[in-house]
Amino acid sequence: MIKLHNTIRIGIVGLSIETMLSSPGVIGMDSLQEYGAKDFRQGEVWMVRGILARLDAEPDALAVPLYWVTALPGGPMTTKAYRAVKTKTLQLIEEQGPFEGILVVNHGALEVEGLDQDADTDFVLAIRQLVGESVPIGVALDLHGDMTPELLNATTVLSILRTAPHRDDKETGYRAADQLLEVLKTGIQPKKAAVRIPILLPGEIAVTTAEPAKALYNSLSSYSTKEGVLEANILTGFAWNDRPWTSATAIVVSKRSAELARAMVLDLAGRIWAERKEFRLQMETAEVNEGLARAANCSEKPVFVSDSGDNTTAGAAGDLTFVLQAALDLKQNGEIVIAGITAPTTVQRLLDAGIGNSIEIELGLEHVSRHKTRRKVTALVEAGGKELHLLGFQPYRSKESAWARVRIGKIIATFHAQAIGITTPNHFSAMGISPTAHKIYVVKLGYLHPQLEDISARHILLLSDGTSQLDMTRLSWARLARPIHPLDQNMTWNPHEGLYGDKA
Repeated sequence: MIKLHNTIRIGIVGLSIETMLSSPGVIGMDSLQEYGAKDFRQGEVWMVRGILARLDAEPDALAVPLYWVTALPGGPMTTKAYRAVKTKTLQLIEEQGPFEGILVVNHGALEVEGLDQDADTDFVLAIRQLVGESVPIGVALDLHGDMTPELLNATTVLSILRTAPHRDDKETGYRAADQLLEVLKTGIQPKKAAVRIPILLPGEIAVTTAEPAKALYNSLSSYSTKEGVLEANILTGFAWNDRPWTSATAIVVSKRSAELARAMVLDLAGRIWAERKEFRLQMETAEVNEGLARAANCSEKPVFVSDSGDNTTAGAAGDLTFVLQAALDLKQNGEIVIAGITAPTTVQRLLDAGIGNSIEIELGLEHVSRHKTRRKVTALVEAGGKELHLLGFQPYRSKESAWARVRIGKIIATFHAQAIGITTPNHFSAMGISPTAHKIYVVKLGYLHPQLEDISARHILLLSDGTSQLDMTRLSWARLARPIHPLDQNMTWNPHEGLYGDKA
């Protein structure tokens, strides 16, 4: 590309979706939330808001928002949806270019039906092919993503979230933009090094508020402030996907020296590997019945209870009613809110019955990700609608599908036509439920997302069954690169075995 002006024009695009291959629900066009150029400026868009903050503060830079797409995590993205998003992204870059740089906001755990390649890699490689080798590309990723040698090679600089639960999306976008600007203003040619670390780390055992992840992520600033280093990062990987590239990854980008990047990343990878046996569930956990009983006997409120085996924000379908059925037999005085059950047929029947009317429904009839455990109950329809509109900052969609709120004895339950991530107090408020007045709230999550974590008096993670269950040894593996911890407990490994990146 030939620069035609003095302003540094930077295009902003992205496809940020976390996918779980074993989840029965696919991500098609109707699952997507698409942001055009005007939308970038009208709301707090995930990570993009940090990019805009940095570029807007640079007098010589012009942020050019183009197109960003996200969705609630789910099963693999359909080929049709992926091709549509990829084609539109490339067309907009070509039509509105030339650009001095491109910033890509992705997740790192995207999988596409029929694509035998890491989809984030395929997406960024297509952008690289379009803009050429001379245009730097900055990439911002979720820490639960994976890395491949091809993705690292196509990227000039990158920034990765450093908190789980995620509280630093704005800071991560800011860092990505800041690095790209340094490259454009100084002419440096960054050198990258990465180490694939053979560990499976589901997010709940690598929360950054607990050790060893806390110390490891806090140490990244000490690497990043070393002379000659642009940034150091850790990807925990997306542990549920049976893919050759599934693993943790340490990454260091230096300003000029491949040798420096390699030395730093080998040190970081060695420290992560040394802590492999310390990664375990640090929050309060319990089997389903025991966890519900603890919540019922707790003197504080609200108590948030996670149905971790059916965690929709990891990609599970949200269809299971095992916890709801167990709660029906719980002896307790207060009301229990159980939110976010995916059951499109049930929703339609409830809406057809009408608000204020009672109807018999069959729990478990719409189980698709696990066996059907059926139980007939009478439900009083209290509220519902064809759409659910959410206010405030949302990491996923701000508009959700048809829903219904019912009362079954002392249980308040919400059913949804599409999978939903109940991650903020606004989700409850939008459905006419106080997010703090009730004693127990059951959500289909693993760890609590920040806005719920901030209002909870206590959190109990249920070791429930489902596609996002947390015991990696209970899952089936065929394509995963072996050996890998914890599946192969007695393996030996040296960081040099996983090293790749720039050699000079």
